[in-house]
Amino acid sequence: MEQSKHSEEEIIKLGEKIVKELDLEYSVNTLARWMSHYIAELIQNIEDADSESEKKVLKKECCDLILHIWSQKNILPIRKPLDALKPLVEILEVLNEKKKINVVPRWLEYNTLPRNNEWATFIDTVKNNSEIIFNKVIEVNIYKDILVKDEEWMNNNKAFLNKEEIRFFQIIDALNKTKIENGVSDWNNYEMSDNNKQRVESIFLELESLIEEQRKQLSKIKSKFFTKY
Repeated sequence: MEQSKHSEEEIIKLGEKIVKELDLEYSVNTLARWMSHYIAELIQNIEDADSESEKKVLKKECCDLILHIWSQKNILPIRKPLDALKPLVEILEVLNEKKKINVVPRWLEYNTLPRNNEWATFIDTVKNNSEIIFNKVIEVNIYKDILVKDEEWMNNNKAFLNKEEIRFFQIIDALNKTKIENGVSDWNNYEMSDNNKQRVESIFLELESLIEEQRKQLSKIKSKFFTKY
């Protein structure tokens, strides 16, 4: 099997990662248990080889198997790159979608609403809150547990990630290192409970508060609006 793209060391590291992920399926998946034991045994045989020539033969056999298994990764019972981050991927795709309809009317380019206009205040609140809401939604879907697991792919198995996966991990890493600015939370400074419950509850309270602020402003406008009739 072709190995020119990757060194034997990189391939064996990938094999160790596959074994680790297969181990998570032990309790419910007989195939995963067998595959994990087999790959781990082949890797151990390399370490136990009596000579360099024997080690070379065993490495080729082991690397060929690992590459063959990885070529079938879509049907492997393992957690693959970006699997844990799929909800976040979908959220970012929604935020990145280009809509044909422009929310801002063209005539606003020539007419500025006065700041004491309640509708303008409402729109301003919605606009400012929306950015915070987007950040909070991202925040609730990304946390240390996920980041630590997926950092393993970048740190140890980057050679086997495609360009899209590498780019996404880089974006997530940049987001994670962002400090608190303009209401954006620093995800590194949360005190994590065992089930992450306190952190998530706090974010939901913030989201509810932001949405409630908008609802109250709209209700106030509605009340004044109908008193005219």
